[in-house]
Amino acid sequence: MTTTPITLTVQVQDDGSTALALAGELDLDTAARIEPDLMSATSRSGRDVVLDLADLTFCDTAGVELLLRLQRRCAAGGCRLSLCRVPRRPGRVLRVLGVDRAIPCTFG
Repeated sequence: MTTTPITLTVQVQDDGSTALALAGELDLDTAARIEPDLMSATSRSGRDVVLDLADLTFCDTAGVELLLRLQRRCAAGGCRLSLCRVPRRPGRVLRVLGVDRAIPCTFG
Protein backbone atom coordinates (compact mmCIF):
# COMPACT_ATOMS: atom_id res chain seq x y z
CA MET A 1 0.00 0.00 0.00
CA THR A 2 1.34 3.42 -0.96
CA THR A 3 1.00 6.41 1.32
CA THR A 4 -0.16 9.68 -0.20
CA PRO A 5 2.50 12.36 0.32
CA ILE A 6 1.84 15.48 2.38
CA THR A 7 4.44 17.79 3.91
CA LEU A 8 4.17 20.68 6.33
CA THR A 9 6.75 23.43 6.69
CA VAL A 10 6.58 25.73 9.72
CA GLN A 11 8.39 29.03 10.14
CA VAL A 12 7.88 31.53 12.96
CA GLN A 13 8.35 35.07 11.66
CA ASP A 14 10.17 37.91 13.48
CA ASP A 15 6.84 39.56 14.31
CA GLY A 16 5.59 36.39 16.05
CA SER A 17 3.26 35.28 13.26
CA THR A 18 3.48 31.74 11.93
CA ALA A 19 4.00 30.88 8.27
CA LEU A 20 2.94 27.37 7.30
CA ALA A 21 3.11 25.64 3.93
CA LEU A 22 1.35 22.44 2.89
CA ALA A 23 2.50 20.46 -0.13
CA GLY A 24 0.91 17.38 -1.65
CA GLU A 25 -2.63 16.04 -1.39
CA LEU A 26 -4.99 16.91 1.46
CA ASP A 27 -7.46 14.03 1.64
CA LEU A 28 -8.95 11.66 4.22
CA ASP A 29 -5.66 9.87 4.79
CA THR A 30 -3.30 12.85 4.81
CA ALA A 31 -5.63 15.13 6.80
CA ALA A 32 -5.60 12.62 9.67
CA ARG A 33 -1.80 12.32 9.50
CA ILE A 34 -1.03 16.05 9.27
CA GLU A 35 -3.65 17.38 11.72
CA PRO A 36 -1.58 16.91 14.91
CA ASP A 37 1.35 18.81 13.37
CA LEU A 38 -0.90 21.62 12.09
CA MET A 39 -2.64 21.99 15.45
CA SER A 40 0.67 21.97 17.29
CA ALA A 41 2.12 24.63 14.99
CA THR A 42 -0.87 26.93 15.49
CA SER A 43 -1.01 26.42 19.26
CA ARG A 44 2.35 28.16 19.58
CA SER A 45 1.12 31.24 17.75
CA GLY A 46 -0.58 34.11 19.46
CA ARG A 47 -0.51 36.06 16.23
CA ASP A 48 -1.62 35.59 12.66
CA VAL A 49 -1.17 32.23 10.96
CA VAL A 50 -0.68 32.19 7.18
CA LEU A 51 -1.05 28.84 5.44
CA ASP A 52 0.55 28.76 1.99
CA LEU A 53 -1.18 26.23 -0.25
CA ALA A 54 0.78 26.92 -3.46
CA ASP A 55 2.02 23.32 -3.60
CA LEU A 56 -1.28 21.69 -2.64
CA THR A 57 -2.36 19.53 -5.57
CA PHE A 58 -5.66 18.14 -4.23
CA CYS A 59 -8.15 18.84 -1.46
CA ASP A 60 -11.27 16.84 -0.65
CA THR A 61 -13.93 17.37 2.03
CA ALA A 62 -11.72 15.85 4.73
CA GLY A 63 -9.13 18.51 3.90
CA VAL A 64 -11.79 21.22 3.97
CA GLU A 65 -12.98 20.01 7.38
CA LEU A 66 -9.40 20.13 8.65
CA LEU A 67 -8.97 23.72 7.43
CA LEU A 68 -12.20 24.73 9.18
CA ARG A 69 -11.10 23.03 12.44
CA LEU A 70 -7.78 24.84 12.15
CA GLN A 71 -9.60 28.14 11.68
CA ARG A 72 -11.73 27.51 14.80
CA ARG A 73 -8.64 26.62 16.81
CA CYS A 74 -6.87 29.78 15.70
CA ALA A 75 -9.91 31.93 16.53
CA ALA A 76 -10.20 30.33 19.98
CA GLY A 77 -6.52 31.07 20.57
CA GLY A 78 -6.86 34.71 19.58
CA CYS A 79 -5.13 34.55 16.22
CA ARG A 80 -6.34 34.76 12.64
CA LEU A 81 -5.84 32.11 9.97
CA SER A 82 -5.55 33.03 6.32
CA LEU A 83 -4.83 30.90 3.26
CA CYS A 84 -2.55 32.21 0.53
CA ARG A 85 -1.56 31.20 -3.00
CA VAL A 86 -4.41 28.69 -3.21
CA PRO A 87 -4.09 26.82 -6.55
CA ARG A 88 -6.94 26.62 -9.05
CA ARG A 89 -8.16 23.04 -8.44
CA PRO A 90 -8.17 23.10 -4.61
CA GLY A 91 -9.39 26.70 -4.82
CA ARG A 92 -12.46 25.62 -6.75
CA VAL A 93 -13.38 23.21 -3.94
CA LEU A 94 -12.88 25.92 -1.31
CA ARG A 95 -15.03 28.39 -3.25
CA VAL A 96 -17.85 25.93 -3.98
CA LEU A 97 -18.04 24.93 -0.31
CA GLY A 98 -17.84 28.55 0.90
CA VAL A 99 -14.58 28.15 2.79
CA ASP A 100 -13.35 31.44 1.29
CA ARG A 101 -16.17 33.16 3.21
CA ALA A 102 -15.08 31.62 6.51
CA ILE A 103 -11.30 31.91 6.05
CA PRO A 104 -9.61 34.79 4.21
CA CYS A 105 -8.06 33.38 1.01
CA THR A 106 -5.88 34.65 -1.78
CA PHE A 107 -5.93 32.60 -4.96
CA GLY A 108 -3.27 32.01 -7.55
